Amino acid sequence: MTEKNILKKNHDFQRIINSNSQIVTKNLIIYFLPSDFFKVGISIPKQFANAVLRNHYKNQIRTILRQMNIDNINFESVIIARKTFLSLSFENKEKEIRKIYERIVNGESK
Repeated sequence: MTEKNILKKNHDFQRIINSNSQIVTKNLIIYFLPSDFFKVGISIPKQFANAVLRNHYKNQIRTILRQMNIDNINFESVIIARKTFLSLSFENKEKEIRKIYERIVNGESK
């Protein structure tokens, strides 16, 4: 996943969140919007961890996305982690993210 695949601007996050296309699980909320290319923004709320741990969890999510075949995912998405997600093992985090992106690609939502 390269720098061009990462959302950074607040207005980009808001545009995707306001689209109301979302998948909600016990551990994650993913908002998505169809696009010509793959872009992702990751958010971990401040009250869950300090900055060092939030960056660690974001890097874990980026690593999982990097390992996935993101070439066929033509969506812009915002991943918001819930507190329960942070305590999962890396393997369980990977399973959950893969499962959710399969649902997005297959056209399922909610």
